[in-house]
Amino acid sequence: MKILIKFILLMFLALSVNANNIINEILNEFNIADTKKNRAILEDIYKKIDNLDVKYFKDTISKKTENVFIIKNELNEIEAPKFLLYLAMTESRFLNKATSHMKAGGMWQFMPKTARAFGLEVNKYIDERRDPYLSTDIAFKYLKFLNSKFDKWYISLMAYNCGDARMQKLMKRYKSDDFYTLLSSSKTPIETRNFIKRIIKLTMISKNEEVKEFLTNLEPKFGLEKIKVSGGTKLSNIAKSIGLSTNELKEYNMHVTKGFVPNSKDSYHFYIPANKLNLYALSYVSDLIKGERTLEKEYNIHKVANGETLDEIAKKWGVDVNLIVKKNNLKIDESLDGKELKIPLNKVIEATKNKEYKVKSKDTLSKISKKLDKDIKENLALNDLKNKKLIAGDAIVIP
Repeated sequence: MKILIKFILLMFLALSVNANNIINEILNEFNIADTKKNRAILEDIYKKIDNLDVKYFKDTISKKTENVFIIKNELNEIEAPKFLLYLAMTESRFLNKATSHMKAGGMWQFMPKTARAFGLEVNKYIDERRDPYLSTDIAFKYLKFLNSKFDKWYISLMAYNCGDARMQKLMKRYKSDDFYTLLSSSKTPIETRNFIKRIIKLTMISKNEEVKEFLTNLEPKFGLEKIKVSGGTKLSNIAKSIGLSTNELKEYNMHVTKGFVPNSKDSYHFYIPANKLNLYALSYVSDLIKGERTLEKEYNIHKVANGETLDEIAKKWGVDVNLIVKKNNLKIDESLDGKELKIPLNKVIEATKNKEYKVKSKDTLSKISKKLDKDIKENLALNDLKNKKLIAGDAIVIP
């Protein structure tokens, strides 16, 4: 009996030490002052975590691994706090299609006005709040702006929810930015109080050893690749060319709200699964050869948002800063706000090196594939051949 009691006491002590370590980490990471009242709030959050919370955490992340990895990669690149991942989880469960009753949209739940102010396009045809890459870039830009103003992450996150002006009024009213004071006040919106508590709760769950292992072993089902398309291009046509249903491709392109790029645009971008990129490139070349597609313009147009830097613009479009400078004949220290810049396009098709083969008498695809050591299915896909009959003199593309 004494051994059992001793074992229980040791287990209780171990759990207490673990809880205390996690709370210390939360205090440090969120810039919360280490006071008795602040600890009491965090201890209450920690004690209420149960198995259903852990299950929800794992299930939510497992369902949207692509978006999770987009955020994690960005966090690593800019060396931002890892808990910002759980901001998106709290806001939308990583869903690009998420829309609130207040019309906030996308994974990061931007209001249209805020999105436009930070350079995202939001209109009848395009809603870049639902673009996982562009919206994530802007979300971190906005959070950087908030944290430069408040210098404490828990306040910055609360301001993300209720607005920076309202947070400033609350702090002025109470002459304090204390965590306990803000969370215990009825003047702080209950949605904002629950919002910061939810992010802290998810961050605590992520520090559980079992969950850490889950996150370490997590892999996206597939990556996404950006492709450039011309104005008027339909998602359904791209889907057909790479063997996907239109609905499936729409899942990766929620920012294209009508299913096509408006004709008013010279070019725009879609996302396709990385494992379909070669097939898309092959189809692109095939259409060029058959005269069904023309080469797109060599640049896109980007309207510069207030305060947006060349580095941010280059990162958004995936091009070198020097190329933008050269294309637009920019001068050092030149003001860019409101200007329209030409952005050189990365040509997806340049990654493929295809050869042309002239069909000879009695040639078949099977013979050609065997002669050139190429998969017959690749030749069929590339040349859009619905049967294996060939005519001498035809030119076909060999991947």
